[in-house]
Amino acid sequence: MQSSALLFCNKQYTKDKKMLTKIKRAFSLHKGTYGAKRIAGYLKGKGTLVNHKKVARLMKEANLKASVRRPKTTVITKTKAAGYIYENLLQRDFQALHPNHKWVTDVTEVTVEQEKFYISALMDLFNREVIALEISSSNNFELVKATIEAAKKKRKLTSLDGVTIHSDRGHAYRSFYYYELSKELRFKPSMSRKANCWDNAVIESFFSHFKVEYPCFYPTIKINSLKQNLKQYINYYNEKRSQYKLGFVSPVTYLLNYKKAV
Repeated sequence: MQSSALLFCNKQYTKDKKMLTKIKRAFSLHKGTYGAKRIAGYLKGKGTLVNHKKVARLMKEANLKASVRRPKTTVITKTKAAGYIYENLLQRDFQALHPNHKWVTDVTEVTVEQEKFYISALMDLFNREVIALEISSSNNFELVKATIEAAKKKRKLTSLDGVTIHSDRGHAYRSFYYYELSKELRFKPSMSRKANCWDNAVIESFFSHFKVEYPCFYPTIKINSLKQNLKQYINYYNEKRSQYKLGFVSPVTYLLNYKKAV
């Protein structure tokens, strides 16, 4: 009885050791940004079925701790929004049945070597792919326009007719120039309600992930390599980073699977 129990323990130890090797490889590949559930999903995609609870146990034993997002502090200020205010067409419905139907966009601020920069991102809600990301030292309409134009080019669209682009009430989105751009490119502007970040939660969540994960990939961030590193990170995010809501595949893989099926 004792020898069979010992044999079982040895076999279990060997299995766990092999599994931990796979976990460590996945953890290292994604620069410590994957937790137990995401690693379990990643391994499933590679043909290894394992419960996320077991992954969590082995990670804890090996002292592997994923990067955790810092709690977000939202500062709400009351302002009289001048300019164009658009209806909230999205109404927190973040599901899209096909590509180029619902896009969400936002701008965030980062500081690199004591200089402020503004990053504008635009995401397709269908596959949660960041289809455009632009950076500038100024938070203005030109940055927003460049982002939308880049997304249009990425998706090889001659017109944005039928596309809803949802944003917050930032001054660039309320400007006359943005209104003119929407008419020129034929997209439908949609806006969050006043001081309500939840109306644009998906892109807010992306930036929340980004601000934690990006330093894991580039611990020493320099101005002269910022644009190149951002491009590399977005390629990783779109092509390799699995997402729970997409069935633990990357945005690009999800889109390719959709195109094969239709």
